Amino acid sequence: MFNATNLLKRENGFGRKMVLAISVLSMLLLAGCISSSRVYNNDKNVVYKGTMYNLANVKQINSVITATLADDKQVKLNNADRKQVEAYLDKNSPMFVKMAFEFDDQELVYRSNSVKKWSEYSKMKKSFESAGNQIGKLMANKKQIQLKLK
Repeated sequence: MFNATNLLKRENGFGRKMVLAISVLSMLLLAGCISSSRVYNNDKNVVYKGTMYNLANVKQINSVITATLADDKQVKLNNADRKQVEAYLDKNSPMFVKMAFEFDDQELVYRSNSVKKWSEYSKMKKSFESAGNQIGKLMANKKQIQLKLK
């Protein structure tokens, strides 16, 4: 009987030490998790020609390419290929082209010029698509908060 109680006291002491060790270890792990967690600011800004556009609460970003023809008719060129653009240019040269990004209720006019030939339009569109890719990367990167477009 003496040995049994002595054994129980020894197991109790071991159990207490285990509970204490686990408690200390879990507190250290929890402290490590809390100190290593980062809070990122969700404000996203695009700066273009001195104007700042806040994209923090924007739900949808659209790109719009419109052309104003000689008879003041507006045509969307978002999905137009080279043949379609050249056909418009043959009938309406020069053609005023506007390339813009729509952020819900805001509009960022990225390029707007009169275009006489396909090469001018192609150069504008390439620059516009590059800016769109940069805006997409800004929105995907949670560490980046501002983009300055050229």
